[in-house]
Amino acid sequence: MKILGIHGIGNHRPGESPETAARNLSATWAKHLGADGADVHVVYYADLLREDGAQSGDEELEDLTPAQEELVLELVNAQPADPGPTAPGRVAQGLLTAFLRDRLAALAESRECPEWYMQWFMARLAKEVVAYQTPGSDREEVRRRLREAIDRHHPDVLVAHSLGSVIAYETLHGTGTPHVPLWVTIGSPLALPKVVFDRLDPAPWPAGAPGRTRWDAGPTSPTPAISSPFRPRACRGASAVSRAMTTWSSTRASGSTTRRSTFRRPPSPGCWRPRHE
Repeated sequence: MKILGIHGIGNHRPGESPETAARNLSATWAKHLGADGADVHVVYYADLLREDGAQSGDEELEDLTPAQEELVLELVNAQPADPGPTAPGRVAQGLLTAFLRDRLAALAESRECPEWYMQWFMARLAKEVVAYQTPGSDREEVRRRLREAIDRHHPDVLVAHSLGSVIAYETLHGTGTPHVPLWVTIGSPLALPKVVFDRLDPAPWPAGAPGRTRWDAGPTSPTPAISSPFRPRACRGASAVSRAMTTWSSTRASGSTTRRSTFRRPPSPGCWRPRHE
């Protein structure tokens, strides 16, 4: 089986060329996916979303631009379990940073992870999402890398994590992207209102990528998966991916027709639901 992966946020590898980073990530994914005998390749793009002069670890709320702070605010307000008051529409930048710090502290407590990790996660997420969503050559280059990898490796399955699922969605809809039989997402923020869902290109209404089957191996929450490095959650995604691939392989081997998945706007912000035809 040929597996092509595309990573999520926080995967910048300083000191490595894009080619070396892709090889190292591919080896890591192959080890943890547990797909024995599979040919695994990972598309690397984190180098394209780093600000000029930024260092790994520069993930402070005080360093966020107004657009990045606004995205964090949207993320926090989208949490299903409200840990505090909702911010007004416009807040002075210094006050907004303090407000976000308080909200993220409460959110970290509800997710049982350290405050520093929650702040790092949200700041990194905001920087990379805003960088990707900004029209320009970097966004096109990210899509080009994935499109060329699909053309080069002809994968049986595309596994997309976090922001990678947004890139996969937009690339699979693009002109000239080869067919991918199975698309698996992990910790996908595709259904996140305003921040992601309403900015997808093309918009997912009224239908999604024809002829492709998508499995979501992560939670169906509209919020991105937030996990602590101190909690044993990493293996859950790999197990779900293995189950999805096994089920799909069995279906294909039995001669069943691959289902066509189309994607409708969720009836509520609580889930992203593929409609199989």
